[in-house]
Amino acid sequence: MCVPSTNNTVFDLIGLGFGPANIAIGAALTEAWSSPNSSEFPVKNVLFLEKHDRFRWHPGMLLPDARMQISFMKDLATLRSPQSPYTFLSYLHSQNRLITFINRGSTIPTRKEYADYLAWAAQRVQDNGVNVKFSHQIVGLNDGKDNTIQVHVRNLATGEEETFRTRDLIISPGGSPKIPTVMLPYMEHPKVVHSSSYCLSVGSILDGLARQTRPLRVAVIGSGQSAAEVTLDLRQRLGVIAAHGGRHEIDMIIRKGSLKPSDDSPFANEIFDPATTDKWFNMPSKRVRESTLSEYKATNYGVVNPRTIEVLYEVIYDQKLDVAISKRTGVNPEVLDPIINILPYTSIASVEFTRTSPEPAIDLLSTESSKPQEQESFLITSQHSITREVSDRQYDAIIYATGYQRTLWVDLLKSTEIGKHFGLTATSSEVHLTPCTEETTTPVLHAPAFDRKDNSGNVTPISSSAESTPPTSPEPSMFNSTQLERPSPKELRISRSYRLLPVTDGNDKMFEPRVYLQGVEEATHGLSDTLLSVLGVRAGEVVADLCSGRSA
Repeated sequence: MCVPSTNNTVFDLIGLGFGPANIAIGAALTEAWSSPNSSEFPVKNVLFLEKHDRFRWHPGMLLPDARMQISFMKDLATLRSPQSPYTFLSYLHSQNRLITFINRGSTIPTRKEYADYLAWAAQRVQDNGVNVKFSHQIVGLNDGKDNTIQVHVRNLATGEEETFRTRDLIISPGGSPKIPTVMLPYMEHPKVVHSSSYCLSVGSILDGLARQTRPLRVAVIGSGQSAAEVTLDLRQRLGVIAAHGGRHEIDMIIRKGSLKPSDDSPFANEIFDPATTDKWFNMPSKRVRESTLSEYKATNYGVVNPRTIEVLYEVIYDQKLDVAISKRTGVNPEVLDPIINILPYTSIASVEFTRTSPEPAIDLLSTESSKPQEQESFLITSQHSITREVSDRQYDAIIYATGYQRTLWVDLLKSTEIGKHFGLTATSSEVHLTPCTEETTTPVLHAPAFDRKDNSGNVTPISSSAESTPPTSPEPSMFNSTQLERPSPKELRISRSYRLLPVTDGNDKMFEPRVYLQGVEEATHGLSDTLLSVLGVRAGEVVADLCSGRSA
């Protein structure tokens, strides 16, 4: 393992990850640098570290014609500063598409265009002085001298390691795929993918399956927007693959009784307003916040845009129409499009991988390429939650659109020396954020020091905030025993300005570097925190807090 080199520069700020949240931070910083009183601005030397080799926003879900779910004005900057050079309108103007976008008659951009806007903003932030290192993975965080944090990184292109020092840190980890327990054994199987990787994987999956001389069947697990979009896209893709002796099928497996529409009505949408963040943060208790989250869940979780539901219903209705016409006339439809089945009230009990080698037909003239292909499939055993009926069904591929988890920041902090300043240890399991306004006492904790080096003296790698698929948090216990008590959740206090609040070390010495979180505070800051709705406003609040108590 390489011995890390040390960069002697002390940065005012290092950001982990370079997705939309940290691009918005960079935008707010560069605007401050160009203001008339920029000489008084204390945050001048910044660096962002990103694992991927370039900026990409949800490449696995850039489906043709897919639209955003929000207005273009909820961009990186408009709600913070409408005159900002980083607004979506500035992007359109720079690309000479402002008039044609207006002529569309819609405030909702396509996902493809919004991804291009974010890439444009990412480049503009760098052009205006923000340092970004791509292909750099976080391997450790340690206490540095002079009240700094040491950030250890590995260059994924060269394998070299380097250490940077910073006065303050922003962790913007994004979400990682939420993997159902039954799918864990097949995480690495090429025909089992999360919806976040769908567009990057579906081509190779279907190319391999196209060699089969039989109808194909694909399972889509989930009842949200991504699941619906994937189902419709699969229908189009499978439609160009010959189905010998039948029709391809797509089973949409959902636990609910039906697909539910998202509530994007004006009053419901106020839950995403920046002003609601204050109300949410100042709610009197965790129970009230959880109750509010449950009330407004239909605005974001496990729901489908009404337009998408209409398209999907029309497709299924047309299938029924074909069947009815065929029964009446005795003539099969000329076009045999793939069939979409929605399986409601269905819980998956198990998934089993099977491989069969069909007996080839006796044909002396057959060639190697014409011989039957070995068939791989997945046997899904499921149960209807009302009738309790158990059924088995074979699938050629599985796409699970089961959402995201946002625990990478926990895995990062508890695996490093920095975690002790917030009361975290390597064995910390369940971690909850708590607003600093609640009447809780901050205990004095004596967390053990961490040895971050192996026997050879090299820094050992850990989870990185820039990783797209981090390890999940460990379970509270590996054993099912009534004699073992489940440990109480560890509560970390966070400020309204998204800053984690450290605990004292027993000598009343407080950890001075400031650590900020972005995109993981839904429990304390509201539903909008994991979404794009408040990016610009939140970036302004974080930058303002960064400047407080710092001199230029």
